Amino acid sequence: MSDQQPCGQCPALHAEIAHQRALIDQLQQMCTWLSNRLAELRGAVAAAELLMREQAEQPMMPRGRLLTQLHERLITALIDADRR
Repeated sequence: MSDQQPCGQCPALHAEIAHQRALIDQLQQMCTWLSNRLAELRGAVAAAELLMREQAEQPMMPRGRLLTQLHERLITALIDADRR
């Protein structure tokens, strides 16, 4: 029993701690990436909403063109987020 290492000195425990830290780092990177993509998408939706408000208050283009513009902008935002 005297050759046993004190608690916290076990190599297996240290290896597991290192493994868990690596997993936590990966998850934190993934959360950062997802947070950035969400911010980009929220920005695109906010810009689309602003365009709709502006066009409702002072129309500068036909409704069909507005819908096409909104569709193109939001699809582009989704494609850009997917590429990253």
